[in-house]
Amino acid sequence: MIRIHTRTPNRIDLAGGTLDIYPLYLFLSGGYTLNAAIDLYSEIQLETREDDQFVFRSDDLDADLSLSRDELMQGRGDDSAFRLLVEGVRFYRPATGLNITSRNQAPKGSGLGASSALLIALSGALNQLNQQYLPGEQLIQHAADLEAWALDIPTGKQDYYAALYGGVQALHFSNRGVQRENLQLSEDFFQQLNAGLVLSFTGQSHFSGTNNWNMMKRYIDNSDNTRTALQGIRKTAADVHRALQNEDLEALSAALNQEWHNRKNLAEGVSTPQIETMINAVNAAGAWASKICGAGGGGCLLTLCPPGQRNAVESALQETGAEVMRHRIVRHGLQIQEAFY
Repeated sequence: MIRIHTRTPNRIDLAGGTLDIYPLYLFLSGGYTLNAAIDLYSEIQLETREDDQFVFRSDDLDADLSLSRDELMQGRGDDSAFRLLVEGVRFYRPATGLNITSRNQAPKGSGLGASSALLIALSGALNQLNQQYLPGEQLIQHAADLEAWALDIPTGKQDYYAALYGGVQALHFSNRGVQRENLQLSEDFFQQLNAGLVLSFTGQSHFSGTNNWNMMKRYIDNSDNTRTALQGIRKTAADVHRALQNEDLEALSAALNQEWHNRKNLAEGVSTPQIETMINAVNAAGAWASKICGAGGGGCLLTLCPPGQRNAVESALQETGAEVMRHRIVRHGLQIQEAFY
């Protein structure tokens, strides 16, 4: 019998979200997406069985699903909370039945890429079980295709890169494909980021009105302010890239504020009165910049502040009803442990 445990970091997106959607980044002549892996994890544990049953268990959702191999291959379970995991297991076709236990540390709707990170954790575990040892880029491509298949919308790729590789990274999307740059930050600047970045959960799931298909359609239709806002996001992402390369916190703060300004212009509802109240409160407490992670409208709020103001910023967030989430940026990505018993 074999037991495989995998875990992958979730991510905070710094700039350039939405630019990782194919073929949207081609319309924009390419662009950067920047994010950082954090120590909020998505985990998978596989245990082989002596029969052809596939038993799914989600610890964080407190849900279960059991399928025979025939039911799995026929698409049973596609309407359940386990749809993405079912698709992943069906794709990799393990030779034996499995117990599959999943867990996300981030709350549902956080905007931290937890579902994509969980899919990379599952893909890594099944890749290990099958002894295929597919390269990372292939795992990412399979995961993106599986998620698009399961959700019936175009998918971006930034979440998969953070989950697989970790660290602080710049992803350049262009007609040459994806070039990943692992930003080699000094230990001093790395610690400054960890000391100054505050993550909080607003208590509301992130807004779905800016989903990938809507963004692509609005760009093609040239509706509202979408093209101008996305061009602004593209430029700001380049500014964030430069600020990180130069390890310039002042420039990073200005670019993060501009990123949020551009993001709010993408669609009505990206910001809410509750989010604006939280941002005003942290600004009054000495914060430099804030933005919502993911699509907006809720989920997690990322705030950059002077390390000496961190306690005041956290108190201001809690007073507005936000939950401060302890986290650190981590340099590692997918981790795999295998045991035989």
